[in-house]
Amino acid sequence: MILTSGTLTFDAFADALFAELELPAASGCADLRLVDDLGFDSVLLFELLLVIEDWIGVLLPEALLGQLVTVGDVYEVYRTRRTPR
Repeated sequence: MILTSGTLTFDAFADALFAELELPAASGCADLRLVDDLGFDSVLLFELLLVIEDWIGVLLPEALLGQLVTVGDVYEVYRTRRTPR
């Protein structure tokens, strides 16, 4: 999925992200922790990074993975680093 226009709301972003990663949707999930609550492993975290890079049109450093603790953290990367397309 390529997100091309405008910045998504958190809920729309979370729905699209969970669908892209083929995970069950979780409403109100900003505070859900990727590893502890959702069971992300290193492979899924890296896949998450690739998805976000595709969506925002910017390469992100792998070191950023250590800073992504919650779904809300992922949204902030999307919201603050995306480039208009």
